[in-house]
Amino acid sequence: MSKLKINKQLIDNKLIVHLAGTIDEDADFKPLENLTQPVISFDFNDITLLNSCGIREWIGFIQKLPASTRLHYQRCPQIIIEQINMVHGFFKSGSQIESFYAPYFCPNCDKESKILLTTEKIKNSKAPAATCPHCGTEGMEFDALEEQYFHFLKSK
Repeated sequence: MSKLKINKQLIDNKLIVHLAGTIDEDADFKPLENLTQPVISFDFNDITLLNSCGIREWIGFIQKLPASTRLHYQRCPQIIIEQINMVHGFFKSGSQIESFYAPYFCPNCDKESKILLTTEKIKNSKAPAATCPHCGTEGMEFDALEEQYFHFLKSK
């Protein structure tokens, strides 16, 4: 039984698809088969797990979409960004990442946070400044290798 929940909403000929739960070997993308919208926007905010079988299922699904369909990725958690960076085919050519979470660390309160960023805020693979959501301190430290984490931007 699929632990992936899919919610679709059509707004001005753009299909918004909210994905929640687990993308694994049981992920069922049948509710998304035969889509014909020119733009499909996937919101990954509530994806909690993605395993290698789920990666295979996702790639198989997006390969079946019409070549003319433009995909937008929104609110991608770190696990999605890591797969885009590592797995050929996870990110369909011509797709666009609109927003994603990035790992930050606050040296003041010693807490980690995932900060939502937009692609246009990233300049030369450098993480933008962030304010700690826990203590309000400015100047959180980016908690990954910038060149590696932002690699997906080079394929835009």
